[in-house]
Parts: sequence; C-alpha cells; structure tokens
Amino acid sequence: MTSPTAAHVRTLRTIIARHPAKVTAAVAASIVTETLEMSVPIIFGFAVDRGILGGDLTLLLQLAALAVLVRLVAMAAWSFSFHWAMQLRMAEQHNLRVALTAAALHPGSRPVDRPAGEVLSIATSDADNAPDFFDMIGWALPAAIAVLGAGAWMAFVSPWLGLAVLIGILLEIVGLRVVTPVLSRKYDDQQSRAADAASTATDLVHGLRVLQGLGVQHRARLNYRASSRVALRAALTNARFSGVANGMMILVSTLMIASVVVLAASLTLSGAITVGALIAVVSLIRTMSGMMHGLSGVPVWWASISTSAKRIDRLMADFGRTHEDPVIREAIAASPAVGEAAPVTRGNGPRRDGVGPLALELPDGCIEVADGEVVGVVAPTARDAHTVLTALAGTAGDASASLGGEAITPGTLQERRRDLLIEPHTVDLFDGTLREQLATRAPEKSVDHLDDGDAWARSALEAAGALDLLGILSDGFDTRIQDRGSNLSGGQRQRLALARAVAADPPALVLHDPTTAVDAVTEQNIGEALAAARRVPDRLTLILTRAPSLLVQADRVVFLAPTGAVSGTHFDLMERDDYAEVVKR
Repeated sequence: MTSPTAAHVRTLRTIIARHPAKVTAAVAASIVTETLEMSVPIIFGFAVDRGILGGDLTLLLQLAALAVLVRLVAMAAWSFSFHWAMQLRMAEQHNLRVALTAAALHPGSRPVDRPAGEVLSIATSDADNAPDFFDMIGWALPAAIAVLGAGAWMAFVSPWLGLAVLIGILLEIVGLRVVTPVLSRKYDDQQSRAADAASTATDLVHGLRVLQGLGVQHRARLNYRASSRVALRAALTNARFSGVANGMMILVSTLMIASVVVLAASLTLSGAITVGALIAVVSLIRTMSGMMHGLSGVPVWWASISTSAKRIDRLMADFGRTHEDPVIREAIAASPAVGEAAPVTRGNGPRRDGVGPLALELPDGCIEVADGEVVGVVAPTARDAHTVLTALAGTAGDASASLGGEAITPGTLQERRRDLLIEPHTVDLFDGTLREQLATRAPEKSVDHLDDGDAWARSALEAAGALDLLGILSDGFDTRIQDRGSNLSGGQRQRLALARAVAADPPALVLHDPTTAVDAVTEQNIGEALAAARRVPDRLTLILTRAPSLLVQADRVVFLAPTGAVSGTHFDLMERDDYAEVVKR
C-alpha cells in the first residue's frame, strides 16, 4: 500500500520533472535575488566603517555604486524568478486538470466509487492548490539559504550573534516538525468536507427538475445547508489552528530577531564589534525578519500543497492511472497550456476509409455488420441488450466484439474511438451553441473557414429528423443550448444527440434506442433519413432497438431469440410470434 508521504512526493516529483530546466532557472534566480538582498546591508556596514569613519570618500562612492548595482541585479533576478514560477504554477494547474479529466473520461479507467462533486472538487480546487509548490520552492528554499548565509556572516562577526541565530533557526525547525503533520490532517479534513458539499450541490443541480416536480425543494435546501455548514466548521477550525501555528512561528522568529539586535548593541558598546558591523547586523536582521516571518508560514503552505497532492494521487490510483501513464501524457500533450505549442488542426481532414466488418460473438449467436450495411438488433430483455453493449465495450465476460478483425478491449477502445462510436440511450448535452453541440465529436467541423459553411450540420439534423429545430430555435445554429439540454424537450434532446452522432461520421456507428422519446411519425422520418445517410460505402451501422419504424429500414435484423440468434428482414421475422410480441410492446 502506498504511504501518504510517497503519494504527495510522487505527485510533486512528477510536476517538477515536466519542467526541469525552468525549475532550476527559477530557483537559481531566486537564490541570486535573496543572496544579493542580504549582501546590501553588509556593503553599507563596510561603507560606514571604511568610507565614513575611515574618511575614504572614493571608497564610499564605490561602495554606494556597488550597492545600487547589487539592488538592480537583484530586482532583475527577482523579475525572472517570479515570471518563471508563475508560468510553471499556472501550466501545472492546467496539466493536472487535464490529467484528472483524461483519467475520469478514458474508457479503460476503472470506475470509482466517489460522488461526482468530490471528483470535481479534486480536479479543480486541489489541482489549483498542488502547483503552489512552485511558489514555495521558488521562494522558501532560497530564503532559507539566505538566512543561513546571514547567520554564518553574523557568526563570523561574533560567535554570540551566530549562536542566537542558530537557536532561533533550530526552534523554527522543531516547530515545523510538530505543526506540519497536524495541519496536513486538518487540511485533508477541510478538503473532504468541501468535496462533500460540492457533491451535494452537484446532485441538486442535476436533479433540479425532479425535485421541483416532487415539491421537495425545501428539504433539498436543508440537506445542502447541513453539508455546507459541516464544510464551514472544518474550514474555520483549520483557519483557527493555522492562525495559532503561524502566530507561534512568528513569535519564535521575533524573539530571535530581538535577541540578536539587543546582543549586537551590547557588543558594540563593549567595543567587540564596530559601528558599521552594528548597522549591518540591524539592517540584515530587518531583512531577515521578513524572510523569517515568511518561512514561519511554510507549515500552513506545505500542509495545503501536500494534502492536495495526496488527494490527486489517490484519485488517479482509484482510476487505475499514474502520472506517467501514456493516456495522461497524450492528453496533456494534446492540450498544452497557454504559451506552449499546440497541435494545429485544419478543416475536416480526409474522409476515413471503412474499417469493417463489425463482429459480435454472443452466447446466443453471432452478429456481423459489413461496410455499407444498416443492421438492426432486437434484444428481448434488458439483460440481452446489456450483453451486446458490454461486448462492444470489451467488458463482457461471456461475449466479445471485433472491428476489422481486431478484438475490442478496454485497452484498445480509446484507440478505436475514431473508428467506432457507441451512442448510448442516455442523452448528455453540454452548454454551448447548437453548432457546437453537433460538433462535439468532430470539433474541426465547426471552424469558420469551411467552404460549405453549416451544410454538414444541416445534413446531420436532417438525418436525425431534427431539421425543424432550426425553425424553432430563435438563433438557428447560434442558439445557446443550456447544460444537459434543459431548454429542450426530451424528444428534441434525443434527436440532437442522434444528429451529433451522425455529424461525427464514424466508420462504425452503434445506436441504442435512439428514438424512444419521439412520436411514431417522427420516428418513421428518422428511420428513412438515418438509413439513407448511413447506407454508403465505408460506413456501417448497428441499431439496438425494438422500434418497427427503424427496423423496417434496416438491411437485416438480428433477433436474439432465447433459442439462438436468427436473422432476416423485419417483415420476415414478423412471421415469428416471439419476435412480433417483442417489437409490438
């Protein structure tokens, strides 16, 4: 079993490994910045001792010019380090969101027993938090190095000053070791409670129409309010503990700074160190105070980052994926962050050749669909239909499927998506215009420079018996379709989903009950138009349905009878009582 520590280390190591050169450059530039900032007080100390008190005006001017130059170089280095750190942070936020989305959507990923809201929370909130590591490593590590360097210089000036700084640093390290694990647990609990609230909200939004129909909106609001208050209490508890922990760390650093200043003043009065050294120590400790206060917040920062990284890794593991999985790498490469090179897609591209035949080996018989054929399949029971669909997904234990002689498995299904499209009975539509809905599976068709304009979209609507939508929707192809098609009727949503599948123009198309929400006349029109659109060379279509209007248009119908699969035209099979009983239900 993977330890939590290994989980977040693996995630953070992965995001660093994607940008080794930029990470190194950002950290190096930040180290230069902090080192130069620390050197300015030391230069001023020399200027006081050698230039002012020593009466050397030339040296004073030279040291003043050196201080200005050092500050300019430090500002330039800071500008580069900040730019690179922000670029890395935003790029990895994008990459993690893409990686989690790819893992969730890939057909070969394992199903996860998590609410949709929790997955959404991890793919958004946690994916945004984990790359904050680039902020921390780009500042905290150089700041720690600069503080240690300043402490070494003070030890050179006076061992007592060095000892005071060392004690303060040791106390901070001990505090980090004590506070960080507790904060990590509290952040984990806070993120989990927030994910529960998001899950409840997601369920409420998806089931809004059902809730309104049942008249239980008030009860739903109470449930969400309860889960939201739990998340609020977790956040407040975490904030209180974070504030106390941060205050304790600031107290330690403040005591150290005060001790060093008092000690340096005493040493100056006793003649152990020079006035210039005192000025340098006071200026240096003032610069260190900002860094120490910043470093005191590292436990809070690290707890948030590591907790989010662990949650991301656990979700990836639940999907059966890793950050190095080829599926994840390909998804990130195909969707680069802003400023990175993106693959160029122009136009529709060449029409793909046929890949048939599509063959299914079922317990009760075989089904084969050749190029140019439209074949109907009639399943007497829901279990029989499920067997066909799981065979096509490569997940049926007692059935199998192949396309073009190559077996379909969960591992190869992603590769075959360009050739095989399985349109499920359940309709899922997303927010976007009618044109964008139709181009969901063929986005290159929606570009503005196509010579045929929206002819492809019109043809798809016609094949789905949905051309009337252009007259109903106020803005035609530019009409906004709301999330889940909430501004459409059930029949309109179903026909739009069918048109979307036709627009994709896959070599092999599988439809499952595509017309259950339409009337008989519309269903007949769909059957005729769909068969005409798909009965072409290099295209094959399998329709799993009991609708006579679709079956009568099929070249062949395969009936999965209890005694074994039988094939024939719809009218031939109507001579069988068992077939007639099924299709007349």
